[in-house]
Amino acid sequence: MIILVTNDDGINSTGLKTLANAMGEIGDVFVVAPDRQRSAVGLSVTLDQPLRIENLGNKKYSVNGMPADCIELALHKLMQVPPDLIISGINHGQNIGYDIYHSGTVGAAIVGTMFGIPSIAISIANSSHKIHYETAGKVAIKVVQTVVEKGLPKGTLLNVNVPNLPYSKIKGIDVTRHCNATYDIEIHDRKDPRGKDYYWVGGAFQLCGDHSKTDLEAINNGKVSVTPLHLDLTDYNMMKMMSDWFTNSH
Repeated sequence: MIILVTNDDGINSTGLKTLANAMGEIGDVFVVAPDRQRSAVGLSVTLDQPLRIENLGNKKYSVNGMPADCIELALHKLMQVPPDLIISGINHGQNIGYDIYHSGTVGAAIVGTMFGIPSIAISIANSSHKIHYETAGKVAIKVVQTVVEKGLPKGTLLNVNVPNLPYSKIKGIDVTRHCNATYDIEIHDRKDPRGKDYYWVGGAFQLCGDHSKTDLEAINNGKVSVTPLHLDLTDYNMMKMMSDWFTNSH
């Protein structure tokens, strides 16, 4: 089995190294990742400058672009044979709720799914203490083996979030929906030494609504969250409601 590994934290991140080593226990690993930190770039691709690839040896490449660029270059330029599976991570910090729309980690898995390859994003919950990447590596092996056995429907990817705990303290794996938690956006106004204005965008995690059976609930309960995501964003119920909206329009 050929496994393509990428991330959005950069080629030298501990999470990427842990994930590549874990995948090496179950398959032939090919790594293509950004040459630097590219968090929160979502599905961005590079169109305004050339992409450069550095061959680091042993089927490992860095790219001066985004996670989505890495997937496209891997599939259409670097790999002689398409991978059987793509996995993105291990992201330093959870990707739950509306994070999935910004995350480069999830974005890479979405691009893989667009090209018809079973794809997984995996992240480990935020913490100011030691990050238990080895736990997420073991979870990744379990999830990949299950996906290989069961398969994924066309257009579906998995978003996996792991509590930052020793593996022995993980309380199980829940299949979840993503919550509607987002961020209370704060714009911080500053002035540089030359007196010119600049801004930092920030904000605290904002909880709202019902979080039962969600990624957030699973993480808070010490469980791994596995959320199936689908590329088709169409609201089919709304389509039916709108069926006669424009019948008399010209």
